[in-house]
Amino acid sequence: MPARPLFRVLLVVLLPLAACHAPAPSASTVGVASGSTAAMPASDAPAVAARSMEQAGEYLTLVASCNDCHTQGWAENQGKVAPADRLAGNDLGYRGPWGTSYGKNLRQVVQRTPEDRWVEILRTSDGGDGRPPMPWWDTKRFSDRDLRAMYRYIKSLGPKVNGVPRGLPPGREPTGRFVWLTVQPPKTGG
Repeated sequence: MPARPLFRVLLVVLLPLAACHAPAPSASTVGVASGSTAAMPASDAPAVAARSMEQAGEYLTLVASCNDCHTQGWAENQGKVAPADRLAGNDLGYRGPWGTSYGKNLRQVVQRTPEDRWVEILRTSDGGDGRPPMPWWDTKRFSDRDLRAMYRYIKSLGPKVNGVPRGLPPGREPTGRFVWLTVQPPKTGG
């Protein structure tokens, strides 16, 4: 069984069982309705069950790995970043054939973007300068309810000013730290 369907099966089976334990907004207090989402359009996907839209949004930003790119120090600290510092952007660049991109300060984005526009952007991949590694092909799969929950959670964090570099075009050298994201051809012969 491929990893993604297996993960979905584990998610559907284990999340309801885990819902009886810890009070944090994680897999233990947020459940997912059962059933496979493999062939479902986003509008028919199971909904996250949580005490509030904000709690569902926090859970979704965690499992969707939004913090990986949009939270300073997330990877370096193995996800141990205070909620007050989450999703405020990242100065770690991601460099590839498109140039260098940086995880935007989503807390500032939601302060100036109406909720309906947020949903539209993530549904249509019309993020303007949305360059890799932003997984636009995956954000289309969220239900509108999930996207609204994520928006409300991020907005509930309040604004936070954090200097995030602007993306760079191909050929411009980043001055700060960055990760190369390039596919290497296979090695040939002995």
